[in-house]
Amino acid sequence: MSGKIDRRNRRLIAAMAMLVITLAGCTASTRIESGVTWVNPGEQRIVLTAAGFKATRPIRVKYTDVWQTQEYALFRAEGRQCEMVYAEASKAFTVALDYQMPIEEMVVTWNLNSRQNLIWGPLGRIDRRFGTWFYRPYKISDLQRPCVGFMVEWDQIYEDPQGRPGKVLFGYFCGSGAETLEDQEIRVLIGGFSVRMLGESTGEQQADPLPNAGSEKTPAIAAARGDNPSAESGNPDFPFMFARYYSMKNGGKFK
Repeated sequence: MSGKIDRRNRRLIAAMAMLVITLAGCTASTRIESGVTWVNPGEQRIVLTAAGFKATRPIRVKYTDVWQTQEYALFRAEGRQCEMVYAEASKAFTVALDYQMPIEEMVVTWNLNSRQNLIWGPLGRIDRRFGTWFYRPYKISDLQRPCVGFMVEWDQIYEDPQGRPGKVLFGYFCGSGAETLEDQEIRVLIGGFSVRMLGESTGEQQADPLPNAGSEKTPAIAAARGDNPSAESGNPDFPFMFARYYSMKNGGKFK
């Protein structure tokens, strides 16, 4: 009899534990999704000044919590596509961004690249006043599209024992199948990327996110993540959970 009771108790405990985990996951997911909204006109952070995108209006989505803010941006024009995420740690807390993705790993998080055979070129770098850009060209072999993945991190937090950054920008650009993408063209392209402080003007059009006019049909989080399994834009990992609490005592680890 006692053996049967023990087994029943174990099953009950296991079922209750699974329920708690499921509810906790739903709560966390709901909390994250509630923090994802469209970027209002004039509040855009990511700037792209490449000539090929001047006539386009990008799709922009933002995520905000008490530890970090992020912006997702999608630019499309004449067969070209560029997607980026900008993340910034909150200055109200002792928080740094724990960005750990090599370019190859970062590139395949994007829907356009995730199901493709990628042929990689050599790693490159560009030193600029606010940080060092790293980039790596690649080709989507089945589509014959020339692309480049890139990232930059800056505003290093020196109080953080690991010296992690407070800001990071990363993403990719893909040309049309008829284009080539030489190293000098990549350097010019990346030279047109920047992040603006709120309140500053930019040379691009006011960011009126395209789906805002029909946002009842397309939630912001679906636009940023890709709204179906075969989506050719978006990143299912958005928003990225980069924020990490640090202190001099625990070496930047969670307590």
